[in-house]
Amino acid sequence: MTDPAATPAESAEATRASAVTPGALLRYRVMAIITGVLLIVVFLGMLRYVGLFERTEEVEEAFGILAQVHGFVYIVYLVTVVQLWLQAKWGYGRLATMFFGGIVPLLSFFIERRVTRELRPAQEERA
Repeated sequence: MTDPAATPAESAEATRASAVTPGALLRYRVMAIITGVLLIVVFLGMLRYVGLFERTEEVEEAFGILAQVHGFVYIVYLVTVVQLWLQAKWGYGRLATMFFGGIVPLLSFFIERRVTRELRPAQEERA
């Protein structure tokens, strides 16, 4: 038998995925990983408040700087998220989920994997 024809939802999803440029996906992936790593470091830095390690002035200053760097990187991450979201023409729920990826520890890694798995096949077909 032949394969059944693609449903309208599947063909619309494939059309959206093919509209995403490889550069936009790569920028998003890089920023998601960098943002996720920095967020984990900042989160671990919060453990100094529960007495896990000594709170010296140098430690306070270092984690303060890391938190500011994460804030700047998060803004760049948001720009890459919006660019990818506009190209893929996703809904607002996906946009919100991707935004939370830079605020909730480990979420950016899971979202990045899901987005890449969804968009990669259409990108490989174009190549």
